[in-house]
Amino acid sequence: MRVEEGVSIAADLPGRTTPILSAHVAGVALTSPDIARLAAFYVEVMGYSGGWNQGGWIGWMDGRWLSIVEGRANTIDHVAFALSEADGVGRLRGRLANASIPFEEIAADDRLGAAIALRDPDGNRLLFGSYAAASPAVGEERGAARLQHIVFASDATVDLVRFYCDVIGFAASDYVRDASGDLTSAFLNCGPEHHSLALFRAPAKRMDHLCFDIEAWSNIRDWADRFASHHVQLRWGPGRHGPGNNLFFFVNDPDGNWLEFSAELERLEAARPIKNWVHEERTLNSWGAALMRS
Repeated sequence: MRVEEGVSIAADLPGRTTPILSAHVAGVALTSPDIARLAAFYVEVMGYSGGWNQGGWIGWMDGRWLSIVEGRANTIDHVAFALSEADGVGRLRGRLANASIPFEEIAADDRLGAAIALRDPDGNRLLFGSYAAASPAVGEERGAARLQHIVFASDATVDLVRFYCDVIGFAASDYVRDASGDLTSAFLNCGPEHHSLALFRAPAKRMDHLCFDIEAWSNIRDWADRFASHHVQLRWGPGRHGPGNNLFFFVNDPDGNWLEFSAELERLEAARPIKNWVHEERTLNSWGAALMRS
């Protein structure tokens, strides 16, 4: 795998390395034509503590939530970010107003507090709130999988990168570019973890995958054994990504949603230059085969 040292950032890509936004993924709402079947997977296989509510099903694990509402498979209703700064929502409102981005106020609830909702240029619905409520099961799970990042695929990746960095306040960690210099993926951070959001080039707009952090290499083994005990096959990995340097494997849930399980993701304890990677198989997986989706 190759990092292009000293390569300048293309003029149409943001070059800021420190985020304005301080946040983490608090939860995600999947849509499904069979809520009960999908919820059973997250409870019985993954170990979520959950229950039914008026809008569908919601589950908790390691302080973050996953909900399921009625809809088509392989998409999301929204993704929610919890802001860590006291006036984070207010400052985001100001940036949105300056950029003429419409948003709506969301009443406080037991998950996110007072929040705002908006859509990115691809139509993905985003919620930003002042806090994330604690999971009722925090501290009770061993080897829990913490919802850590989401990846969107897009046919307008550069536009999305500019929106998330220049308007929302993310910073770039790594870019991946093809032989023509065109962007194939971007990894964006809003805190000390290498990325909380990634954007992949694709022929159509869609959710690519959700990622769950499982902390350590030994947990890769344990979670793979756990899935094997439920006859859930690993679809890709174990392997090691270039951007983020994390260990990983992927499975599918019953709706076909692509789920990544990741350990030892790079932490950005100090600002560093944005890395530019070559779009090749070894960048996606230095250990072996890669799924070249971009």
